[in-house]
Amino acid sequence: MTRLALTTLAVLVLAAPAAAQQRPAQQPAQAAGPTSIGRFQNWEAATFTEQGRRVCYAFTRAATSSPAVQGRGEVVLMVTHRPGSRDQVAVRAGYTYPQNAEPSGVVEAGGGNVTLAFFTAGDAAFARDREAAVAAFRRGRTLRLQGPGPRGGTVTDTFSLMGFSAAYQAISDACR
Repeated sequence: MTRLALTTLAVLVLAAPAAAQQRPAQQPAQAAGPTSIGRFQNWEAATFTEQGRRVCYAFTRAATSSPAVQGRGEVVLMVTHRPGSRDQVAVRAGYTYPQNAEPSGVVEAGGGNVTLAFFTAGDAAFARDREAAVAAFRRGRTLRLQGPGPRGGTVTDTFSLMGFSAAYQAISDACR
């Protein structure tokens, strides 16, 4: 499976709770494979079709993670635009978060750091304030997300924000 296909699978998994609330149970979701919009430094942008509607997303993988977690899946930061819901900011942790976990992120930026709050559902953490997260990502150099590990302790994942602004513009143009 290609990296783009794996990441699209992650996007679909992250969308499952929202999609389940938006469609009747008797109608299965139909998704088409992803189409790359382009690579922008450390970010990639793509689209796919979900229930006949275009979904656009940009993503990057964690540059570093500490400590190493045995059997951990891919760690991915994504921003997704769906019809009626823009700027969903999510991190796929690669393990299931403990119930009621509240990771926190720090965006390191030239004009000062920005702290972001997240909430969790399964193996995903979502930014509580999407607009603040996107604005911080546009100005920032890195996102450092800290959250509880699967067996206690704290796990820190660091994501490069280099190329985010261009990738974000590409998904915004593709999903007007």
